[in-house]
Amino acid sequence: MADIVADLLRLTEDPNADPRSRRRQTINHLVQALLAMAESQLGPEDAQNRHSIIHLTTIIRDMTGRIADADDATFSAIVREAAMLIRSLERRRADAARFTVH
Repeated sequence: MADIVADLLRLTEDPNADPRSRRRQTINHLVQALLAMAESQLGPEDAQNRHSIIHLTTIIRDMTGRIADADDATFSAIVREAAMLIRSLERRRADAARFTVH
């Protein structure tokens, strides 16, 4: 999980950006990562997962300003939770791929 968080934070390394802008960039990267995962779940059995991920990204996107303005502990907790979700989705996709017949 730490690698996902580090990757997200590294993507926002803009020396000219203020902390709030970097946080917004981090949130945007989270949304993009989650949407990419939703798009990768193409089978009919993945419809509920895809819907859940899209619903979550909509909530995050709608709350971007409030998340960016959150205190450090809250912002860090949100990023950690999103990273855990991304990691579990990646593992689930990898596990499912092992059992997929091509």
